[in-house]
Amino acid sequence: MIDHELHHLAASYALDALDPDEREAFESHLAECEVCHIDVAQLRTAATGLAEAQSVAPPPALRARVLDEITRTRQQSPLATRPTPVTHPVQPASPVRRIWMISTLAAAAAMALLVVAISVFGDHDRTDSFAGELAKVMEQPDAQMLELDAQPGGAGQFKVAWSNSLHRAVLIGEGLAPAPAGKAYELWLITAEQSMAMHVLDRAADGNVHVTLDAPQMPAKWAITVEPAAGAEVATGDVIFIASV
Repeated sequence: MIDHELHHLAASYALDALDPDEREAFESHLAECEVCHIDVAQLRTAATGLAEAQSVAPPPALRARVLDEITRTRQQSPLATRPTPVTHPVQPASPVRRIWMISTLAAAAAMALLVVAISVFGDHDRTDSFAGELAKVMEQPDAQMLELDAQPGGAGQFKVAWSNSLHRAVLIGEGLAPAPAGKAYELWLITAEQSMAMHVLDRAADGNVHVTLDAPQMPAKWAITVEPAAGAEVATGDVIFIASV
């Protein structure tokens, strides 16, 4: 594995999401790379702040802010130009605010926000594995994330992140209403040639959705429809969320 590929493993390393071979290779690289030392330290600082803040239920405004910020920000390569440090005095930051400050100043920006998003949406039993999947997608140079637009009948908010090179995608959602009786919500990856059934959504009691899945082709659109409870191979129901790439 060459150096520029190792740089992109910083987020996964900080989240303990590397396999043993990747960890060994990255730790050898880390011993000689000041940039990665900084990135890993900043990510761990963010995680510490998150742990301190997890006992407090986040307000609705923070949930919306996290979702909006995730769309605008993703982890940049540490080889990219770093922002000029802020030199004017600032107020001491709370743990949550400290995460947001890190997100604007470090190459680990989006990963800190994604970890916050997991906390906002709860389901802590799955946090480690879900964070690892998010890390692996968002650290790819071609990673993209966008918001799905609600259509008539669609209640809630969804973001989808994916990497064409990794062929993986992650769906994050909140506020999804229960499906009609005998129905389910289904995610679709739409290309110029076909609509691919991706996943029948497993809605938590609080309306939150976390999904990790294979994304075998480059999407032109993402959509969520209402289908029979078992799902469908061909979309037949109403489109309630959609976004064009």
